[in-house]
Amino acid sequence: MIKEFDGDFGKIERAKYALLWFSSPGCPPCKMIEPFMHELSEEYRNVEFWEVDVGKHLWLAEHFGVMNVPTLIYLKEGKEIARQNLVRRREEVEEMLRKLL
Repeated sequence: MIKEFDGDFGKIERAKYALLWFSSPGCPPCKMIEPFMHELSEEYRNVEFWEVDVGKHLWLAEHFGVMNVPTLIYLKEGKEIARQNLVRRREEVEEMLRKLL
């Protein structure tokens, strides 16, 4: 399940593993990866998936230095351990999730 970020970063910091998916409603590549992101969120239940709308939460995008969408940031116990920019394929994300765990 992908959760919509509500502005409370504390929830994300408390998660053992989290994936922040920075996106925008009008972003074609974001729409393209949406189906497999939902699939992966069901397969990797020990990772909390959070979708962050950069239009609503620009402060978080600035905090992480996100320059384009989609950008995925992988966190372990609230600390960034990896990121991917302009993701296109499910395999790219799945490989990083395996490394995260």
